[in-house]
Amino acid sequence: MMKNTEWGAVAYLQHSAYGSATSVRINNNSDFITGYQANNEPTCGNTGTNEECNQYCNDRSCNTAYPNSVLSSTTNNITGIYDMSGGSFEYVMSASVNIDGKVLSGQNSMYNSGFNGIFGCPTCDNDTSGLTELTTGYDWPDPKYYDMYSYSDSYLSFYRRILGDATGEMGPFFMVDSSNLPMNSWYSNQGRFIFETSPIFYRSLQYNRGSDAGMFSFTYGWGYANTADGFRLVLSPIDVTT
Repeated sequence: MMKNTEWGAVAYLQHSAYGSATSVRINNNSDFITGYQANNEPTCGNTGTNEECNQYCNDRSCNTAYPNSVLSSTTNNITGIYDMSGGSFEYVMSASVNIDGKVLSGQNSMYNSGFNGIFGCPTCDNDTSGLTELTTGYDWPDPKYYDMYSYSDSYLSFYRRILGDATGEMGPFFMVDSSNLPMNSWYSNQGRFIFETSPIFYRSLQYNRGSDAGMFSFTYGWGYANTADGFRLVLSPIDVTT
């Protein structure tokens, strides 16, 4: 599963001379079909409506399918990486620790990653289980397979970034009046850091998030499975001769 720092590596490569070096067009297909691009660049963020500035559809009236959707590729051609803007929320392999330095599994017994760890808010969302941590899930893999972030109780604590993960270094950040959510200075993509009650990173955002979505967008999540969420795999070559 792609790590947050690996997403950052792809984002910086996309914005270099080896990539398209411009805004990656959002995939605004509301059926979550890969390889689509919006016909027009979004002009506003998530408004919760199907206005022209934030239009999405599933009938080809507002988007273009692969292979004619190269503006949604990281290289502006068919050999690039698709769906790095919009499409679905994408989990990346990441986690945060609590104030005692213990790894957080998720929010509570209802909303968590399935990895063993402390819950950030055991009683949130009417969770009456009385459980404060997950002990019957999966053990976290070797640390080289995920990014660990220090403790904070605020989604504005950008200083906790890992250099190169394309989060905190995307500042300066500013607040948007319509949603009161922080945006970064790179294409005005949404920027919210993981924190105690939401310790897993999302990237890309969703088909209906307009200019909030993008290569450089990031926000927090609880880690649980959802029909609007996805992830991507990274192949790691190994030496099979040894």
